Order: sequence, then C-alpha cells, then structure tokens
Amino acid sequence: MAKQVLTQEQKQTQRLALEQQRLLGLVLEKNDAEMAEFIDNKVSEIQALEKTSDDKDTLDDNSDSQSYDRKENNHSSEDDVAAEVSGDDDTVAWYRYFANNRSRDDEYFAPMAVSEKTLQEFVADQLGELELDETQQMVAHAIVGNIEDSGYLLRSAAEIADDVTFNDGYVVDAHQVEEMIKMVQTLDPPGIAARDLHECMMLQLERKPRNDEVEMALLMVGKYFDDLGAMRFEAMSRKMGVDKERLEAVFKHQVRRGLNPYPGNAFGSRSDGSQQVTPDFDVELDEEADRLTVTLRNNIPSLQISESYALMNDRYKQTGALSVKETKEKKQIMDAYQRASMFIEVLKQRQETLFNTMSAIVKCQRDYFLSGDERDLKPLGQQQIADMIGKDVSVVSRAVSNKYVQMPWGVKSLKSFFSEDINGASRHEVYDDLKKLVDTEDKAHPLSDDALCDRLKEMGYKLERRTVAKYREVLKIPSSTIRRKMAR
Repeated sequence: MAKQVLTQEQKQTQRLALEQQRLLGLVLEKNDAEMAEFIDNKVSEIQALEKTSDDKDTLDDNSDSQSYDRKENNHSSEDDVAAEVSGDDDTVAWYRYFANNRSRDDEYFAPMAVSEKTLQEFVADQLGELELDETQQMVAHAIVGNIEDSGYLLRSAAEIADDVTFNDGYVVDAHQVEEMIKMVQTLDPPGIAARDLHECMMLQLERKPRNDEVEMALLMVGKYFDDLGAMRFEAMSRKMGVDKERLEAVFKHQVRRGLNPYPGNAFGSRSDGSQQVTPDFDVELDEEADRLTVTLRNNIPSLQISESYALMNDRYKQTGALSVKETKEKKQIMDAYQRASMFIEVLKQRQETLFNTMSAIVKCQRDYFLSGDERDLKPLGQQQIADMIGKDVSVVSRAVSNKYVQMPWGVKSLKSFFSEDINGASRHEVYDDLKKLVDTEDKAHPLSDDALCDRLKEMGYKLERRTVAKYREVLKIPSSTIRRKMAR
C-alpha cells in the first residue's frame, strides 16, 4: 500500500511540475498589458487566489521586493534594491529589480498601452509653438514631411521648393526653403533634418554647452571628419597638436557617447501606424559613473491565497478521519490552494527570468547602452543569453517576445538586440556600411545590388546579392534605378 501511495504522489508531483513549466512558458510570452487580463481571469478561475488588498498581509512575505545578486544570488527584503555587478571592463554596473510583489501601501495601476508618436508628429507639434506666417508654415511642414524616420532630410531644398510651389500653390525658392531647414534644425531632437552624418553631428555638438572638450570635438568633426571616420587618431594628433590619448578620450565622451547618429530612432515609425507599446524595462545611464541601471517595471499586482482557503487548508492538514463529503471538500480545497500557490510561484519565476534576461542583454550589449549608437551592437544569439542565465533557449525566446525597453535613446524591442554574426560583425554594422556606400556613390551612376554586394565583400562581408537587396529594403533605400531617376 505504501508503494502505491508513493507512486501516486510521484505522478502528482510530476504532473504539477509539467503544468508549472507549461504555465511559465505561457506567461513569459505575454507582455504586461496582456498579463493584466490574464491575471484577472486566473483570479476569477482559481477561488483560492485573490489580489492583495491594503488591509491584508501577503502570503510568504510577498510584499517584499527581491534583489538577485549576480555573484551570490542573495535575497533581500528591502524594496527597490540594487545588486552590484562587475562588468568585463571592471566598471561597476547596477541592476535594480522590482519584483512582481509590492508594498501593501502601493496602488496598482493596470499598464496602459499608449500610441507611440512619430518623429514627424513630434517635430510638427513644435512648429505650432513658433510665430510663422502662412508660407513659412507650409514650407516647414513640407520639410518635416520629408524627414526620414531616422531623422535625416534626404531631399534637397530645391526639390522641396518645387513641391511647395507646384503642389501647394505657394511660390518659394530654394533659398527660402534652406532658411526654414535651418529653423527646423533648431528643434528637438538635436540633429534633426540633417542632410548627412557630418551635419547631424555638427548640429548636435553646436547645441552643447561650450567647454574645452566640446570645442575639441567640434574641431575634430568639423575639420577632420574623414580622419575621424577612419579612426586615424595619430594623424589628427599631429594636425591638431593634441595628445593622442586626449583626442581618444574626447572622442569617447563627446562623440561616440555624446552624439546620436540616428536622432529619429527614439520615435515610432510612420510605417508602424498607431503602434502601441508599453515598455517592460527601463535602462538608465549615469554617464559620469559609466553606470547602467536596469529596472523591470512593477506592473503586476501582488497576489495572495485568500485567508479562508489558507485556514481551511491548515485545518484539513490536521484533521483525522473524514466523511465522504469532507474528503471531497478537502480535495477541492487543497487543489485550489495548490493551484493558487503554483500561480504565485510562476509569477515570481516570470519576473526573475525576465530580469535576468534583460540584465544579460545589457551586459552583452553594454557599449550600445552607453552610446545609443547602433554600430555598437554586437552579434548576439539567444543561445548565448540562455547559457548566461542557465535556461533553455526556448525560455529566452519567450522572454524577449513582444517586450520593449525604454532607454535614453527611445523605445526598442528586445528582439532587436539579437543579430547573426556576419564575419565577426553584427547586422547593424553591415547596415551602416551599406548606407555609407549609397551615401557616397556617384548619384548619376548609383551602385546596383550586385555592385553593392561586391563592395561589401571587399570590406570583408560574405553576403549574397539577395541578402544585400533585403538589407537595402530594410534601410528604405530605393533601387539603383529609382535612385538614378531621383538624381536627375
């Protein structure tokens, strides 16, 4: 008989373990907005489960936040605790974890998805605050309408003047449009409406408070841009009469980290329509301390097992012989108690897994989170993150699905931090070099996809023509035929 009980208990334990894993996979895939509805349904479905109210204590001290020390995996009972992590370069980074459970004094707000404003809408809103006459307003809005999602203005002043004159009926010339372009360039974000990378960087530097480092950066970008692009610090050092180490330090703080080559990246794309996103994480940067803070937003309500079910469960544990009716009731009570306990545990595991996943991504892509420059994104696979957090790759895949992080540079999906290794480079580096090839090509004889493929191969990228064509389309670069027509 004892062996039979052991077998039944073992089967029940295995069944619960499998159910817990299935439930964990399900909640990992959901973002906070989806979790709010899912939790409401679970509270209705499981009678023993309830949201924590202000006048009740949570089960197992659920009101405490937990911090996960990357070295010792210590647990703390303080709210909003930080855990110290040493990076590969011995720079201290800090990671803060808000657990799914919160203080009883906190008010719970269901996460609201808000429409992400496009760059063009953001700039157009600022135009309404300026004192412009009717013609100036028309020209300014035409300029904003021609700004790409990356923040660059790719049409010339003459082309925009023709559009306004022939399409809108306001007779203007290229000079008037150029004046309005300069006005738009004074708006936020800094670097907006630049015609190329050089102008974008200069616009941002010119708006910085002046000091010795900014003045040196202005000289580097303004006069020695080609040397800077090729990282020829020795040559710049001789030409400028400045110590090479000093130049490299200014480049690191004022250019690489201080400038955003894609000022429009912080905003929604026009092609996305009214995309709705609610960031699941925040990453904050303390430039002076070279410190990053990762926060998992605490948008999940605190749950507990209802007091009545907890009391009945304890009572039945201590009860001896039971009637048939009591036996049936005991099974129902203990089953509901077990399901409620499992769901609370799954939510804890979800939060811990999400936090560990985001922390690992930040550690791998640290340079990008410090600079905001997509060229700093390294090749990264989900298996690498899975190995770091000790989980299966399928867990990481679910954890990054439909999740977003809010950074100083804007909102970005977690999936965007992963890219294949292309001969030691990331896809983002290939994008950047591809864009440079198109930007510097002979506009009268633009490079075909075959020619672009050959040039990229010369730079060390082993890519097929169809891959190059796909990357060009992702960057919204027209075909060589259309580019040739646009240049006429």
